[in-house]
Amino acid sequence: MRILISTTPMEGVFAPVVPVATALVAQGHDVLVATAAQLAGRVRACGLPVVIAGPDAPQAAAKAVTLPEFQAGTQPWRIGAVMFGKVMAPAKLDDLRVVAERFEPDLVLHAPVDLAAPLLAAMLDVPSVTYGTGLLLEPELLGAMAEWVAPLWHSAGLEPDEHAGLYRHGYLDPVPESLQPDRGPAADVARAVRPAVPGGPGDRLPEWASGLGDRPVVYVSLGTVPIFNQPTAFAPLLAGLAELDVDVAVTVGTDVDPAALGSQPSNVHVSQWLSLAALLPRCDAVLCHGGAGTTLAALAHGLPLVLSPRGADQFPTAAAVRAVGAAQVLAPDEVTSSAVRAAVTAVLTDVGYRDAAHRVRSNIAAVPDAADVAAALGRDYAPRARHRR
Repeated sequence: MRILISTTPMEGVFAPVVPVATALVAQGHDVLVATAAQLAGRVRACGLPVVIAGPDAPQAAAKAVTLPEFQAGTQPWRIGAVMFGKVMAPAKLDDLRVVAERFEPDLVLHAPVDLAAPLLAAMLDVPSVTYGTGLLLEPELLGAMAEWVAPLWHSAGLEPDEHAGLYRHGYLDPVPESLQPDRGPAADVARAVRPAVPGGPGDRLPEWASGLGDRPVVYVSLGTVPIFNQPTAFAPLLAGLAELDVDVAVTVGTDVDPAALGSQPSNVHVSQWLSLAALLPRCDAVLCHGGAGTTLAALAHGLPLVLSPRGADQFPTAAAVRAVGAAQVLAPDEVTSSAVRAAVTAVLTDVGYRDAAHRVRSNIAAVPDAADVAAALGRDYAPRARHRR
């Protein structure tokens, strides 16, 4: 079966599909990833073939903020919605058409914000499956994006889909039921999948990691998106941890120089990237922005969190984790060193947070892993592919 994976060129959007994509290749399917040049090296490093399609994220974001749709509101999701719906989708669609003419996909597997992909699948009359990257998109966000891509559907001679095509045939849901009991419009087509954890358990960590274990370890991240992980944003987080008897592992993303955080004490270790599959088993808590990838990885290891959401889907993610008792949440105007210190102390010392995180971990462990889901996709769609050919 030929599977076209269409993804937005952002680490947090691509990483969730990597385990399923590599499993599909291992099971004998012909997989091709379509994304912008910005992400091509990352895709190749995963051993996956890639074709360039669509604009890079920084250029798309720069254009998005000039559009009236961006100026029309202040919702945290608006910049992303405008970028994905008004800029990336129309720019990527023509590229995807060219790719499809050569590759002739039997199935299109795509990110929830890669809005040209389900339209392409509809134009080709092939099934499309959305792979989730976190919670379901908020109704207001999804409605706006569906409205903004509707002209593309009309131009293709198709009736616009009320959900922008996201739930045409399938939805791979990485969020455990305890965090998202209501799958809304995806309920009839959703299939649970264990969330991805970057790296592998046997990955090598820096030398300093061998000395961890004598006191609690806190992992700190603000993700990989430039508007969220500016070096200055780490200052109150690290200041809050400075007076605690903990070891701190920090990642700043591949676009940030660790030196930009300034001189740090010997118990604070700053890297661009670390294998979370290798690091998190050594940790006791996670302090992060509420990005779905980091949050789900922490919960998959039963770790309580302190969440400091800053935009996008981070606010609903933080609210969901707080609701099950596994996190403390600091709003943007609450992020002071003293608040961070108090919140981290709470999740390290109050066993209720750890117990709640362990319950979510059990929920995650009970759902199918990437290999099982890849096999299910083969069972569901390969016979249809053979019939088409």
